[in-house]
Amino acid sequence: MTDARSSQFHHMPVFCSDLEATERWFVDGVGAEFIDRRDSRGVPGVTLQLGGANVLLRPARDGETLAEAGTRHYGADHIGLRVADIDATVKDLRQRGVEIEVEPWDFAPTTRIAFVKGPDNVRIELVQPK
Repeated sequence: MTDARSSQFHHMPVFCSDLEATERWFVDGVGAEFIDRRDSRGVPGVTLQLGGANVLLRPARDGETLAEAGTRHYGADHIGLRVADIDATVKDLRQRGVEIEVEPWDFAPTTRIAFVKGPDNVRIELVQPK
């Protein structure tokens, strides 16, 4: 592997209980771009692009047990997306039917944030630097 400082973010896997609903939420709800649909080792998969990164969606494989996500857990907790106007973004997402988990608020003097929640408790933090 090369020096981590020269690395680029490649993908974020999201395991889904309902692949079609999760794809629809990412595309119609939060504006992800559809890239590709293909089978991966025997299960359907969808590649989307969100904020310049690939989001890879797939259901469980035969014999694979995936647990329900709890409210807090070890591992990745959420995806963070930088937005230009958090209040306008939240208004637009709400009109699309996206659940606003945490309304916009000033996290720090230089940062305003909000959280949205999707299928299987996928959480996206919206970040607006001031």
